[in-house]
Amino acid sequence: MKLPIAFVTAMQQRLGEEFEAFLKSYEEAPYAGLRINTIKTNISNVLDHIPYKVTPIPWTRDGFYTPQDARPGKHPFYYAGMYYIQEPSAMAPVELLDVQPGEHVLDLCAAPGGKSVQISAGLQGTGVLVTNDIHPDRTKALVRNMELYGVTRSIVLNEQPERIAAAFPGYFDKVLVDAPCSGEGMFRKDPDMVRSWEREPVTSYSVMQQDILDAAAKAVAPGGTLVYSTCTFSPEENEASIARFLTKHPEFHVKRVELKHGWANGRPDWAKQCMEEHGWEAAPEAIQATQHTIRLWPHRLHGEGHYVAVLVREGERLERHDPMSDAHEEAISASLNRSGGSHERNASERHQAKLVRKGQKDTVKSAKPKYSAAKKGLQAPVKEELEAYKAFCDEHFTEMPAKLNVMMNAYGYCCPISIDRLIGLRVVRPGWFLGTFKPQRFEPAHALALGLKVNQAKRQYALCLESEKLIPYLRGDTLTIDEEELQLHLGAQAKGYVLLTLMGCPLGFGKWVDRLLKNEYPAAWRWNS
Repeated sequence: MKLPIAFVTAMQQRLGEEFEAFLKSYEEAPYAGLRINTIKTNISNVLDHIPYKVTPIPWTRDGFYTPQDARPGKHPFYYAGMYYIQEPSAMAPVELLDVQPGEHVLDLCAAPGGKSVQISAGLQGTGVLVTNDIHPDRTKALVRNMELYGVTRSIVLNEQPERIAAAFPGYFDKVLVDAPCSGEGMFRKDPDMVRSWEREPVTSYSVMQQDILDAAAKAVAPGGTLVYSTCTFSPEENEASIARFLTKHPEFHVKRVELKHGWANGRPDWAKQCMEEHGWEAAPEAIQATQHTIRLWPHRLHGEGHYVAVLVREGERLERHDPMSDAHEEAISASLNRSGGSHERNASERHQAKLVRKGQKDTVKSAKPKYSAAKKGLQAPVKEELEAYKAFCDEHFTEMPAKLNVMMNAYGYCCPISIDRLIGLRVVRPGWFLGTFKPQRFEPAHALALGLKVNQAKRQYALCLESEKLIPYLRGDTLTIDEEELQLHLGAQAKGYVLLTLMGCPLGFGKWVDRLLKNEYPAAWRWNS
């Protein structure tokens, strides 16, 4: 492929005797991979049934190289969210983030969502993930992937990093900054990145990265971890960015990463050189600390170019507190015993009084509309909504799969944190999307189906890869299914919403009546080949 002359010249100067091996890597095809989604399935369940041979990616627990001629995006497992198609090197940052169950995690530059899905697998259905992207159009893909892969304890935002930091100061155990960058490491995989690189200088990305890192630092809890990653080779965006950050934020230090799998150490000598060239300042010890960051080179391993720095904030973890959460819970409880109008009024009055008692008078003005009947913004559900949702769950599930605790317009959600933290932010999804409220009824969301455990559904229809009804369902066709083919929970009637599954993983809903299953699979998601 044709590489920019300026890029080739710079890499030749930096790599020296390694340059020829680096340049030769561009004659090879890029490596492809997938990461099995352990939120929904286990590794053997996928490996035993995919029609091609895969090999493990050494720096992951659940990632595998796929052959160049494989088409994993055209397999039913992809539509079931059983694996995520991802470039192998891109799996390293979350592995180094080392997410543990129960933690609160922020993915600050998340779209399209591959790393957020990987984080959620580490959380194992516990904790909280706040996932964000600054570009509104990119959050559409982010939302889709959170839903497809069965992530139920996540909040999707479309916000500036500094506004998130202001709403969540010192809140997160782990923060990932997969920063916007010049993309030099992706030249082999995506030739469009070459044209982008020629238009936008690396220094413009470096300025942006500093702003993002400054905001991210404020959101990391004492004792917490911040992982910074890029898919570029430029030291301006890598070691120099980290050296400048450490100089400005001495409360952070670089955690030494073991060099294995072909990983290489960071290059403080490159950082020092480019700092001098651009007139940037950083403490000598901060520059030297970048030696313990890592680089993934395409001539040293089977993957594209990446850079990762693991940064730890000094201090001990303080108790996490969600201010004003009790007011929100009061509003939900009160709605079961009050009419809509008095509930809205009394909940708002209680909330304002609580704010005043806490000395937070500056937020009182925004408290009143939160529970207004006008259905604008985030608010607690009212009695009719809670009752409609409960009635639906009683009819269709063996247990209520999630608590309805947040409304946004006519849409109901289960939010894993107090919504008070979200007031004033651009919220795309305040939690697990449960469904839509219409006059006298509740309609379940596709996201609700995909986040269910299959034993929670009173009506199931199990599909396998050999089933003649599998592809028609994914195409949106109406299916003919005899009542005897349904798996019914004890005492359940056949008529109603049915959860269709593929090898134990939820695929979506269908509505069964008189041998016909009306297909509820979303039109935008359907099989198109």
